[in-house]
Amino acid sequence: MPVERRSKVGFTLVEVLVVVAIIGVLSSMGVVSLRSAVINTRIKDAGINVTAYLGRAANDAIRLNKKLCVKASGKVVKTYEGACVTDVSKLGDPIDEMTLEALNEFTNGTCPDNAGAVSNEMTLTPRVGVSPVPEGCFMVKYGSTDRRAAAVKKSTKFELYYKLSYDSGASWM
Repeated sequence: MPVERRSKVGFTLVEVLVVVAIIGVLSSMGVVSLRSAVINTRIKDAGINVTAYLGRAANDAIRLNKKLCVKASGKVVKTYEGACVTDVSKLGDPIDEMTLEALNEFTNGTCPDNAGAVSNEMTLTPRVGVSPVPEGCFMVKYGSTDRRAAAVKKSTKFELYYKLSYDSGASWM
């Protein structure tokens, strides 16, 4: 009597577990890369937004022909009429403000391109043919990471620009 052989149909448990493990490792690597890309994009956007805000405040100082004070703290930057003073209550109500998104917040550090010290305030003084923004920078940090962005004004450059750092400001891009 001939013996019937059954053909193997399907996968063994070991084969399925190996495939699931490989998919798990690859997806975890993808999540780490995606998270890093999201953080880099958020800090870049923060740098662009703060630079644009300072540019708008500079234009307001020229348009109004008045000194304006720009103060940053925590997640908020505000513009007041008049020169900057220590007591914020003497500045009155802000004429403009911007709140940073997500985990971004203003921080201290070293300005890129030797543009001076990081400042939490700037007095914008309108002058004919010269940018009202003084030399210095506002720096933003993303959460507990080492990623930073800075809105920078150097005395040798007319325009504001932003710089990014992905290692505590040691190497600005």
